[in-house]
Amino acid sequence: MAKTKRVQKTVYFDAEVWEALEKQMKISHNPNVSAIVNDGLRYAMFPEHRNDRDADLVKLYNQFSASLAMHRKKTARDLAFMQELILKFSHEFFMHHPSIPEDNKAPREAEANARLDAFMENIVRNMSELKPLSDREEV
Repeated sequence: MAKTKRVQKTVYFDAEVWEALEKQMKISHNPNVSAIVNDGLRYAMFPEHRNDRDADLVKLYNQFSASLAMHRKKTARDLAFMQELILKFSHEFFMHHPSIPEDNKAPREAEANARLDAFMENIVRNMSELKPLSDREEV
């Protein structure tokens, strides 16, 4: 590629732009102000100079998208499983447990609350060891 004639102009930078420019020169180990400014302007004004830099962002975006899609799929499967489990349990419960007579409701409710409290306490104590259903190995 033949070098084109360069043009020299005086440019005044805002203080924060100059600080950012100096920081970029340190990061890139390039003390040439003209090279850094030209590179930045090429990137800002000509899309074809962004392609190699944008490729990394596109790759990262694609990785995030794939990861999110997999997460959504596992979550949807787990929720569908839990819904089916609750419906199946409810059906079995109503099939095998008759309704409770009025005079027997208070003691049964107290027992049910105590058992529910014990169940929830057990879940909370073992929360750190729980795994999503989709990550468990099949037996």
